[in-house]
Amino acid sequence: MKKSLIIGIAVLFVVLVSGTAAAFAMEKEVEVRFSDRTDELQISGFYDTLSDALASEGQNVEQMKKQYTPSVPWDQKLGKDTKVTLTCNCEVTLKENGKEKGKFKTTAQTVEAFLQTQKVSVSKWDQVSPALNQKITNGMTISVEKVETKISKVVKTIPYQVKEEKDPELEEGKKVEKVKGKEGKEVYQVTTLYKNGKPVMKDGKPQIEKKLVSKVEPVDKVIKIGTKKEKEKDEDKDKDKNTQDEQGCKLMSGFEATAYEPSVGSKTATGHPVRRGVIAVDPSVIPLYSKVYVPGYGWGQALDTGGAIKGKIVDVFVESAAEARSWGRKHDLTHLSA
Repeated sequence: MKKSLIIGIAVLFVVLVSGTAAAFAMEKEVEVRFSDRTDELQISGFYDTLSDALASEGQNVEQMKKQYTPSVPWDQKLGKDTKVTLTCNCEVTLKENGKEKGKFKTTAQTVEAFLQTQKVSVSKWDQVSPALNQKITNGMTISVEKVETKISKVVKTIPYQVKEEKDPELEEGKKVEKVKGKEGKEVYQVTTLYKNGKPVMKDGKPQIEKKLVSKVEPVDKVIKIGTKKEKEKDEDKDKDKNTQDEQGCKLMSGFEATAYEPSVGSKTATGHPVRRGVIAVDPSVIPLYSKVYVPGYGWGQALDTGGAIKGKIVDVFVESAAEARSWGRKHDLTHLSA
């Protein structure tokens, strides 16, 4: 008796377990995504096909069959876990530049994909509404406003700077251009947008894109400024200041010039006859036989001396007493031949 009872209970347990397993084997998980919607359906239940699963969620299956194309057939038996995508067979209205181009059935999932199927090219300037990445929905109107571009070139001048350099070899205060200044330039490509023949405005201004295409740097102007100081002048007027003129003669400053006439004598200290061009000098200052130029008299030669001719004074021979008186005493520069 006990043995029969135990066998009966065991059989009942096996039946219950088998039935439960079979029941669980028939339960399915279905994930449904829509190409035109952001929401998803998660369906769990006992059904054989996609149509059954959607119907169990209260969906209008016949209407969905008209609007969507499923990634698995509507009435195909489903596996335990299935992911399904329903692609919308949406009707879309297309407009270009405000004019309707027509109504189109499409399974494209985004605005960009739809425009590609219609061979509508879109530049980065064109205005598209809704956005290119927007999902296509049934009844959507897509508008494309074509924007024209006009490209021009703009040149901007870059001024050069003026720089100064001190030059210790150049006379103080003197300026010399070392480097000639040259302006630089920037060349821009300017793209202006036009829609319906008028500039596209943004914040009250035409919308443009400015791109630098080339640049030449300016060359700064360089000026040398002398800082070399002149040697201080010797305040002692009795000291010779010998320089050289353009003829190669020494220039001696601070001299006086007087004149004498034939009555003084007929021979010079060097034994030469007196004549025009003979000049009496102090041999300690101007060596005898030197060629000497006296302003107002001309060239002569140091061939004579005199008791009154001491230091920086010369006495030029003239041909008459009247001319000697007319000459008087001159304060001027005397040229001494090198």
